[in-house]
Amino acid sequence: MKNLFLTITLLLFPFLAFMQVSVDANEIIAKLNKGEAAHYENVTISGDIDFRLIEDKEKDSDFEVVFKDNVTYKYHVNAPLKFSNCTFNGKFIAYFNDDDNDELHIAFFHEDVVFNKCTFKDDFLVKYSEFDKLASFPGNTFEELALFKYVEFESEIDFTNSVFEDDANFKYTKFSKYTNFSNSKFREEANFKYSEFEDKIEFVNCEFYDLANFKYTDFDEYVDFSGSKFQSDAIFKYTKFPDGISFENAYFDDFADFKYAKFYDPVKLNNVTFDGETSFKYTQIEGKEFVTYLLNNK
Repeated sequence: MKNLFLTITLLLFPFLAFMQVSVDANEIIAKLNKGEAAHYENVTISGDIDFRLIEDKEKDSDFEVVFKDNVTYKYHVNAPLKFSNCTFNGKFIAYFNDDDNDELHIAFFHEDVVFNKCTFKDDFLVKYSEFDKLASFPGNTFEELALFKYVEFESEIDFTNSVFEDDANFKYTKFSKYTNFSNSKFREEANFKYSEFEDKIEFVNCEFYDLANFKYTDFDEYVDFSGSKFQSDAIFKYTKFPDGISFENAYFDDFADFKYAKFYDPVKLNNVTFDGETSFKYTQIEGKEFVTYLLNNK
């Protein structure tokens, strides 16, 4: 009997090793409230991670929110979060707009936040949040809304190999250091309108299946879209590239709008393909009309 039990255990061991343990979301909040690091690997998180349950909070009536006159509650997360190969079944709520009571609830992350190869089954909501230290998101899948609007990142940002199945909203987001979205897929709208990139940014080999909106995006340093594919409209209207841009081997299948855009050297357009309509009206390179510049630099 003992030998039979041992045999069954050995046969089941590989299966058990790969099973994900379930963790209640409230357990994570409880750790953070104790000042303990929340480090998890190969687990499934059940329930919403709701940062309104963080005990270190303050009421801020002076917090500036565009078009809002709400009372804001800030929740200070003072311990690191690190998740690897985890599945989140509920929402990640670091932002909540309570219209009934005219209140905003926003989490502020003061230590490292790392999500590596995780899957988010529901909304990931961090609008207006600030990440003071490392914020890293490589290899994750966001199956629902990824709301990073107005977020401020203070460290280098890694979104490489990400999959956004729903809208990826980075409108007005501020990226202070080097940022990398290379090899990511955007199944729905990728909204970077008015976003600010203060350092080098890479979108190498990305796939945009829906609208790619970079209208008025502020690129302070070199931008690399080489090898990327735009399957729907790509909007770069009024966008400036003061430190250079690469669209080498990029593919535009639909409307590519660069109206009023301003390019500065180096401008790398080798093997770029435009299969849809384009607009380069009033576009300039180094202060010269776009077509004239290209003809003079063949």
